[in-house]
Amino acid sequence: MIVLLAASLIFEGGIYLWAVLLIFYFGYHKPTSQSIGIFVWCLLLFIKAVMTGIQTKTGLYSALTFDSEWMMISVLPFIWLYNGQRGKKSWITKYFFYIIYPAHLWILMILRYLFIKYELQY
Repeated sequence: MIVLLAASLIFEGGIYLWAVLLIFYFGYHKPTSQSIGIFVWCLLLFIKAVMTGIQTKTGLYSALTFDSEWMMISVLPFIWLYNGQRGKKSWITKYFFYIIYPAHLWILMILRYLFIKYELQY
């Protein structure tokens, strides 16, 4: 258990995803329980981000932008839309994520480069 907790510090999502893992584990086949759990967890993370923004010199915008784990609440509509059945099995549905995820990261990095190079305000 200690190894898993230590390893979670280097993975995307970090320690915050342990609570989500437990919410989905104990809420298996209970979308209402999952929704309530995710909502409460995200509310706590939002309050933490707001308090961090208020108490530090970085400001609220910076705290809400970079302490963004509270935005996990955006998964709720997808949980509500899931009907429990497996989707269509095609090449596009199988590899869509593997193409879009790296592509959107490249696009964001290119935009960041352009903003920095041309000193655009964002």
